[in-house]
Amino acid sequence: MPPLRDPPLSNTLPMMRLLPIRPSSPRLRPLPALLALSLAWAGASCAWAQAFNAVAPTPAQVRPAVDQAYTQLLSAPQIQALMEAVKADHARSIDDLRMLTEIEAPPFKERPRAEAFLARMKALGLPDARIDSEGNVVGLRKGTGQGPKLLISAHLDTVFPAGTDVKVKERDGRLYAPGISDDTRGLAVLLSWLKVLNDQKIQTVGDLLFVGNVGEEELGNLRGMKHIFAEHRDIDGMVGLEPAPDGSVLILGTASHRYEVNFKSPGGHSYGAFGQVPSAIHGMGRAIAKIAEVRTPTFPKTTFTVGTVGGGTSVNTIAPDARMAVDIRSDQMESLLTTEKKILSAIDEAVAEENKRWNVETLTVQTKLIGDRPGGRTPSDSVIVEAAARQCLLRPQDAAVRCQHRRQRADGAGHSGHHHRRWWQDRRLSRPERMDRPDRCLEGRAELADHGARPRRRPGGHAAAAGEAPAPRALRP
Repeated sequence: MPPLRDPPLSNTLPMMRLLPIRPSSPRLRPLPALLALSLAWAGASCAWAQAFNAVAPTPAQVRPAVDQAYTQLLSAPQIQALMEAVKADHARSIDDLRMLTEIEAPPFKERPRAEAFLARMKALGLPDARIDSEGNVVGLRKGTGQGPKLLISAHLDTVFPAGTDVKVKERDGRLYAPGISDDTRGLAVLLSWLKVLNDQKIQTVGDLLFVGNVGEEELGNLRGMKHIFAEHRDIDGMVGLEPAPDGSVLILGTASHRYEVNFKSPGGHSYGAFGQVPSAIHGMGRAIAKIAEVRTPTFPKTTFTVGTVGGGTSVNTIAPDARMAVDIRSDQMESLLTTEKKILSAIDEAVAEENKRWNVETLTVQTKLIGDRPGGRTPSDSVIVEAAARQCLLRPQDAAVRCQHRRQRADGAGHSGHHHRRWWQDRRLSRPERMDRPDRCLEGRAELADHGARPRRRPGGHAAAAGEAPAPRALRP
């Protein structure tokens, strides 16, 4: 896909439509208001956050018009009032966080949490909110119809299986529970934004589509977000709420394909049928060995792994079946497809070799695409990236962005560690050292209290001092 391009820069920012804000005006352009909130609150990114040294503007490289618009935005009385209202709503939002966290929502079983989230959305001012055919909770806050349509979303599901103890426990001002940060905190933030906008009687020019989406974790395959973009073709921008490295600007989405591969053979007794039938496990072993020899480029970073294997019936049986799951990722779609072709060819070659070994044709294989997550990149010199970099005083990093839908997005801050069972969320509003940054004083914390389990990805360090651009972090899934 060609990169998203900005229009000539003046007082108008793409999809922000940022015009001079009159102190007496009761109306706000939708993306500036929500962007100010999104860059100020905890827990914003989407899907995976994977940073691979993306080059980005430092504050000195931010164009004057962007800096002027940013300064104007934060100095507007309406924005300042919004920020104060969000701070005032913090304690109440923690109640939403507790309630939603204690409703388990494993992949494909999000309905109970969806119903509770729907009830809160209706109570906070969207009486027409509903659960759509895919299971997403969707509520539209109408604007005047003269501006862009903005999607604000957090995902309902958590990575933890059914039966996990999700009771929230508080110790030393911290709330502990599986999934309390990923992404229940995002859901609570979304509800707080909705409440504050309604309480402040803010009339946006564009529509705001609030969504609690399903299918983000595991094999959910982004089914919720894919459905949203298929059904709402008029979305102009998106704010995704999910944990991400503290103060990061996320610009790159790593694409991935996942395959389920099943090998089938007649099978038989290890002695009696030897030489007459091929082994499904042997065929799979040949395939794994061939896959392990596939070469991938360093840049764009492209990876693969055989993540799980299984099969066979007993130690003295020529295996009639075997199965494996393959994960392929790349920062560039072309490279992903090239690697995918090599891996699928390696599987076919392995089956042919196993059949030839026994002079039969009875070993077969079926491959099924079980995961298809698109990737893309927003250019680091895009206005929306410069605006976010101006706020964070950091270099942008990478994350799953909706580039294939031609939407730009901006994310805020958070942390990582998705597979840990002991999340903590600081119930306090902010850390003292951040109170001198009113645009970031709502940046809560979502970190790990227990580093004993294997993380999906590693945190990449902490933000540098104001005005200092730290070295880009390298996060791994």
